[in-house]
Amino acid sequence: MSSSSTAPLAPESALLRVAPPPEESPLRRAELRLKQLLAEIDALDTELDSLGLALERFARAYEDALAAPSEEVSRSERLLRRLRNLQDAASALTRRLEQPVLPPSSEPSPRKSERTSRPPVSERRAHTAEDREDPFDDEDADDFADDESLEDDEPSEEELLAEREDEAVALKRLHRRLARLLHPDLAQSDEERTRLDALMARVNVAYEAGDRTTLELIAAKVGAGDTAADSLTDDERLAHLERRIHILSTAANTLRQQRENLRSTATARLYEEARRREAEGRDYLAETRAEMEEELHGLAQDARARMRQLERAARTLTSSRNKRMSTLAESGKGRKLRAFDPVLESPLVRQGVLRLERQRATPAARELARRLEDTVSQEPWQVALTLMAFFAEAAGRPPPGLDSSEAWAERYELLRELDMPEAPSFDQALTRLPRHLELGMRVMKKEVRFGLQLRDAELLAAVPLALQREDVAERGRSVLAVIGPQEQCKRCGEEVLLQHLLRTRGLDELNGMLCPLCAHVQKSYWLYSRSEGQEALLPHALRLRTVVEQGLRLAGTTVGFQFLPEEREALTAAQLLQRFVDLYLQPYGVELNPAHLRLVQAGKTLEPEVLIGRGAIKLVLDPEAGTSEKEVLELLRSRIERRFRPDAAR
Repeated sequence: MSSSSTAPLAPESALLRVAPPPEESPLRRAELRLKQLLAEIDALDTELDSLGLALERFARAYEDALAAPSEEVSRSERLLRRLRNLQDAASALTRRLEQPVLPPSSEPSPRKSERTSRPPVSERRAHTAEDREDPFDDEDADDFADDESLEDDEPSEEELLAEREDEAVALKRLHRRLARLLHPDLAQSDEERTRLDALMARVNVAYEAGDRTTLELIAAKVGAGDTAADSLTDDERLAHLERRIHILSTAANTLRQQRENLRSTATARLYEEARRREAEGRDYLAETRAEMEEELHGLAQDARARMRQLERAARTLTSSRNKRMSTLAESGKGRKLRAFDPVLESPLVRQGVLRLERQRATPAARELARRLEDTVSQEPWQVALTLMAFFAEAAGRPPPGLDSSEAWAERYELLRELDMPEAPSFDQALTRLPRHLELGMRVMKKEVRFGLQLRDAELLAAVPLALQREDVAERGRSVLAVIGPQEQCKRCGEEVLLQHLLRTRGLDELNGMLCPLCAHVQKSYWLYSRSEGQEALLPHALRLRTVVEQGLRLAGTTVGFQFLPEEREALTAAQLLQRFVDLYLQPYGVELNPAHLRLVQAGKTLEPEVLIGRGAIKLVLDPEAGTSEKEVLELLRSRIERRFRPDAAR
């Protein structure tokens, strides 16, 4: 072994003894703890202010960038919920119609609880409060309790506010208060003056040293009338410091909890995500907006698909209803009674109005008419949708431009392109419908239809009232111009939306579909049943002057000819005579030389090139014609009647 390994250990007495550090007094520890708490509270205040300001700026930027698309998403989701509810209700009603028909005596009447109904208003609105997280959840509040806090001595609000006061401000406030209370001039004896001088000197020393504890203790004693306010023991100072530490610990816990609450808010989480993406060189707001726009597109496509499904569901309902209503149940006495109609009893489907001209305007309808008049300049798209819904129902069978959701979208977008550039798109408009419009179902005679409609049938009477105002009428003319079938004109070659009119009425009634650009007649036809579709809207077209009628008197009978407004303005006497020849003399084989026909207005014969003015016009035959106006009239009547009744010639 080496000598170093066997060297004897030094005696213990030779080791250097290091004295332990002097133990700090409780008063000193309390002062240090107080200083640490004040520093922590200042830091927490600064952090909270900084975080709050950053979140406020982020929230404003988020609102500016994403509030509009976010609201669009919410509205689109509400629309989808509405469509889903309609689908569920339509399916339930179809299943009910497909059930076997019971005899009238045993068929139960629908109980209110069994009827398909719209969700109550409170339920429809409840979703807005669902799944909202409370950004100020106090679940972990106890985690911040200070180990040194007193158990059952919670500080008052006044104490907390006093401790949150700025230190320099608190010192100055205490010094001024004590200076007023201890001023030597208040002394009533020399001995009292000497004591106040000494006490004030101590106050000044404490103020200069920033000793808030001494000032507060002196103020407390003076306020309590203690004459020994100048004698402060260490125990008194320690008790006062511990009270302040307790108050400040509570304040610090509150600030820490506020910080955690702020960090746990949805805004804070979004802010942190935005900072993370910014560090990666990405723009959170721009990316989120793009995601919302993509989501909106998907929601709109979903809504369109559901609307198409509801149109098919309406056709299924029509078929099931007609089949059920054609089934006659045998009663106990052998009589046949019509089965109960669940469709008319269901709140899902409202009754359509077949005779609008007989409907009286209710107070609700008059209010809507005034609202439409007020809205037409600010929100023309709402008035346009209302007019489209009105014309779709007034037509009985909707015209081609309003017979499906896709047609609605196409024609609305055309209106928007023409003179409503600021209006929302069709998909957006469906999510912002005014309260008098809805996506729903109605029954018209034997047919159930789905689409945009006025919420109540009584509101339909509002539209004719509103159309009496010129700016609403102008919007009505725009709508009537876009609801016809689309074809390529055979004369001008343009792709146009055809306009309907009666080429003539009075003796005969010949319908026509015209090109609105060149007035070429694309199609002429007779109707052998009640007018529906675009033909049923002719009275509105005449009132709005999208179609103008010119009358011609023949032997006391008025024969009407209808024109497009531009065509009527350029109408000459020769053209009106030619229209009579083309629609009456030639088709019905009346041999009459057109040269023997004259038009007379106000007792004067109109020259062929003269423009037709306002006023009554008579058709007069020259003596050379060899017949009279009355004979021509009777001949035309007999041959027109023969066209409808071929056996009349026998």
